[in-house]
Amino acid sequence: MKIQKWTMLALLAALLLFAVTAFAHHGTFVSYDPTKVHTVKATVTEFRFTNPHIQLFFDIKDDKGEVQHWSAEGPDPAVLVAVGWGKKKTTAALTPGTEIMITIQPARNGKFVAEMSNIQLPSGDFVCGFGGAKTGNCAAQEEK
Repeated sequence: MKIQKWTMLALLAALLLFAVTAFAHHGTFVSYDPTKVHTVKATVTEFRFTNPHIQLFFDIKDDKGEVQHWSAEGPDPAVLVAVGWGKKKTTAALTPGTEIMITIQPARNGKFVAEMSNIQLPSGDFVCGFGGAKTGNCAAQEEK
């Protein structure tokens, strides 16, 4: 009887630990403001093709011409790979100094952090795979 209680207690503790870590990672709707989604011109400063989300660092000039240093997270790299945007291709497209148009959903706390949902390159092509769906002209790019 005593062993069953300890077994049940251990299982309950493991379940609670798993539940807390699962909710801790997926706070997108809590962290970012979906009412302020916008597209801006930016200059890439760094790109990281990392799990669990890709990371892009970029500069945006505000209305006064002052530079703001931003960072944004994107999808899991596997999502990009699935539509033909592997590490080499994406890293080559997003080298430091590249000017892009990026759609972001900024942080609710006002910091220069965001979730990105679209990137348009200087050529007019789009980095495909954001949000698990094709955006911009991605379908046309795949036909090339």
